[in-house]
Amino acid sequence: MNAPEPPSSNGLRYLAVGVLGIAVLLGFYFIQLNAKVDRQREEAAERLTLCRHLEAVVGATASSREALQETCKQLSEQLLESATPD
Repeated sequence: MNAPEPPSSNGLRYLAVGVLGIAVLLGFYFIQLNAKVDRQREEAAERLTLCRHLEAVVGATASSREALQETCKQLSEQLLESATPD
């Protein structure tokens, strides 16, 4: 006489598959978020470089230079803020 097999625990399997699925989705989300932040940081660095180049070229006119310096300063601050971890 064979002893009857205990009923399989499908609930535990579903829980494990659910947790694994959520982990994969969260991993994918964070990879996408990190890529987006990296692109924004690269774009900000390019804008700052362009701003500094324009600042050097426009250096002749005082009024334009002051406005450009303010813009470059704001871009620099934004870039520094995005580079510091929260």
